[in-house]
Amino acid sequence: MTPTRRFPSSGAGAAIGHLIRIGIATVVAGIATGLAVLLLVWVVHSVEHLVWGEGEGAFLDGLAEPSVFWLPLASVTAAGVIAAVGWYLLRRFGKPLASIEQGVGGKRMPAFETLIDTVLQVVSVGLGASIGKEVAPRELSAMASSKVVSWFRLTPRWRRILVASAAGAGLAAVYNVPLGGAVFAVEILLAEFSVGAAVTALSVSAIATLVARPLVPDQPLYDVGHVELSASLLVVAVIIGPLMGLGATSFMAVTKRLSPLRPTGWKLLVVLPVVFAVVGAVGMFFPQLLGNGRALATAGFDVAEPVGILLLLAVLKYVATAASLGAGAIGGTLQPSVAIGAALGAAAAGGWAFIWPGADATSLAVVAAAAFLASNMRAPFTAIALVIGFTGTGFTLLIPIFLAVAGSLAASSLAKPGGASAFAPVDPGRE
Repeated sequence: MTPTRRFPSSGAGAAIGHLIRIGIATVVAGIATGLAVLLLVWVVHSVEHLVWGEGEGAFLDGLAEPSVFWLPLASVTAAGVIAAVGWYLLRRFGKPLASIEQGVGGKRMPAFETLIDTVLQVVSVGLGASIGKEVAPRELSAMASSKVVSWFRLTPRWRRILVASAAGAGLAAVYNVPLGGAVFAVEILLAEFSVGAAVTALSVSAIATLVARPLVPDQPLYDVGHVELSASLLVVAVIIGPLMGLGATSFMAVTKRLSPLRPTGWKLLVVLPVVFAVVGAVGMFFPQLLGNGRALATAGFDVAEPVGILLLLAVLKYVATAASLGAGAIGGTLQPSVAIGAALGAAAAGGWAFIWPGADATSLAVVAAAAFLASNMRAPFTAIALVIGFTGTGFTLLIPIFLAVAGSLAASSLAKPGGASAFAPVDPGRE
């Protein structure tokens, strides 16, 4: 008797085909994201080198201090004029932009307009504007991946996962933090955990980070040196966490309150250059204020300034970033939050040394940065992964970071109306 041959059912064949398309789309999305990051990194570095020169130091992306006193005023004012004109024309004549969250949700992200928007963001940062540059790579990566997934006839759920993974990978590649980028995609953009989402987010982040390697070196963003864990650090982490939570909550509330007041139309052409000019004028005296926050964070981690100056710089960074975003600039608050937290943590170490010596100032700066960022992002696991990736501190400071982040989130929640409900007992009938 002739044996019966078994063939896979059409349903199984379709599932295998869809799985293959997901795999190929994941690789292509990772490559597209890495190329998008390479473009933006090249643009911002080119602008920085052209305007500020080259050399060693903490100013902006590792460049030297401004060569002449008036350069910050001229450069940041120019950033305000260029950005205001660019965004005015983009909004008047271009197609409507879609946010990253809208792109993840399936809304079309126009290619040309998104590219111009992201270039304007990083050019502004390169010229010294006090805003984060992390929105641009996430936005451009989400747009690129949204075009990619349309080629592979994926289900809406997998389109959402891939676009979110690419947005997280943009963050991963621009700062060499693949784990942080993947966690960002899962915790913030997808707000769900599944094996498929985790595998995709990790894979896209890894591929994008490798593709961006020619311009983003395989090393931590900040060279913090040796950090130490001590009993004094554990105690002060419990104390400083809630303080960072309250500070981050006010920072987030101010930027949110200013959002509806952002100028549009011809008002943008006036308000944005004026605000940027004021920031540039202050930057003549305090150049650590300029850029996305890397200079100030470095000063905090290195404890390179006296306590009073660090406190002043943290306040100035808070005001400059909030005012810039409120004046119509498009950018993020991630690196500014790290900078503010690091400066406050390093300053606090100076006072804490009189109470209980032994808490390393650099270590406390790292802990405070994580606590401030966690409440500002409302994403504790992403904040922890990012700060550990930024500083390369590994597991040494995990316990004080956990304690500070927990206190930060608790204080942040309690400071909001109805925030105590987060700690209300669970109704047994709803378990």
